[in-house]
Amino acid sequence: MTLRLTLSFVLVMALACTGVSWTLYRALSHELTWRDDITLVNRAEQIRQLLLDGAKAENLPLYFNRMMDTRQDILLIHSPDARSISVNHTGVDPSLLDALPSLNKPDLETIAKRDIAGTQLSAVRIAALSYDQPVTITVARLASERQYMLEQYRDNSIMICIIAILLCSALSPLLIRNGLKAIHALSRLTANIDSRGLSQPLDEKTLPIELKPLGSALNIMRQKLDDDFTRLNQFADDLAHELRTPVNILLGHNQVVLNKERTIDEYQQALANNIEELEGLSRLTENILFLARAEHNNILLKKEAVSPAEAIGNLIDFLEYEADEKNITFVTACEGTLQADRILLQRVLLNLLSNAVRYSPENALIHINTWMKNGETVVEVINPGAELDAPDKLFNRFWRGDNARHSSGYGLGLSMVKAIMELHGGSADYRFADGEHIFSLRFPV
Repeated sequence: MTLRLTLSFVLVMALACTGVSWTLYRALSHELTWRDDITLVNRAEQIRQLLLDGAKAENLPLYFNRMMDTRQDILLIHSPDARSISVNHTGVDPSLLDALPSLNKPDLETIAKRDIAGTQLSAVRIAALSYDQPVTITVARLASERQYMLEQYRDNSIMICIIAILLCSALSPLLIRNGLKAIHALSRLTANIDSRGLSQPLDEKTLPIELKPLGSALNIMRQKLDDDFTRLNQFADDLAHELRTPVNILLGHNQVVLNKERTIDEYQQALANNIEELEGLSRLTENILFLARAEHNNILLKKEAVSPAEAIGNLIDFLEYEADEKNITFVTACEGTLQADRILLQRVLLNLLSNAVRYSPENALIHINTWMKNGETVVEVINPGAELDAPDKLFNRFWRGDNARHSSGYGLGLSMVKAIMELHGGSADYRFADGEHIFSLRFPV
């Protein structure tokens, strides 16, 4: 990681140095060129003004020597009636400037530029009057000094960039290792934590600001793992308790039966009792496996359009005898259809209706309502009863209302309801209002 960060840092540093140096070089070149061009135009205008003010053309070289750098500047004055005046120590052939047009008002856009052996030559020619005689003034500059300055700047910039990159390459591993100390400390602290220390969060105040998000994420993960371990331990305890009871019953039955000689009928009754307990164990095992598969989305749904009125009507018929024992009446108000796996839907509704019958008082009314709202099909099962002490644990595995396991069943029915609804992309909720338990199922359309 240190090598990768070092290479990345050096690459970024090289790109940054190159970009900055290139940008400054271009800006300096543009500024110097602009200054030379402005100087060239102003000098041509000054010489024309000197001629208009009465200065003699043959004296202009004296002014020119004072105004300009004769090592790189050129002055040519051409008059049809007098001899030409030339100041040129640059070695540039003046015939290269013969084709320049004569301008009355020169500006930066009309400056002619030409490359002379790799050096830029800028020139401007203007028309003027000397003692009422027309003359042309040609002023040119060979940018040898500017080019030398830019070359020096370029070489110095390259040298500085190379030194900066070498320094970064040498120092960045040390800086990166120093910066990663906090990560190493956090890694050691995380590696030393076991399941017993998950409930103790990391002290985020001791972390650098860059690692606070990682520390916060680790604390969230620790809290989730702690919750999972707690649920796993609770599940193991509950499972052991649920398995121990039927196993002890089977063991006791067999010990009693084998304690003395029995008749054939007594042996048959003992075997029947054993089978009943084994069937309970089988159902418990199947339910636990179903919940495990549902938790990992390992159950293939066969969704289809199901009429809740039809499904609920069939289940009411199935529970008729059990409801009649308590003189319970079902009141339904069902409409529409919902998309669900028919078998799993019947399992959900059977669990809710069985619970409603089991925990309702005699002569109670159990309402089953369905309707569509906001893109969902809602199914509500409402039955009267006493308020629960811990309704937030109602959908936990092996949880029973009294949680003392005096009631029948294994406490897995509502856990399966929740798991099946999540498989359908829906939800199962519970609330208590006005002396009634209200279970709501929400199926997405």
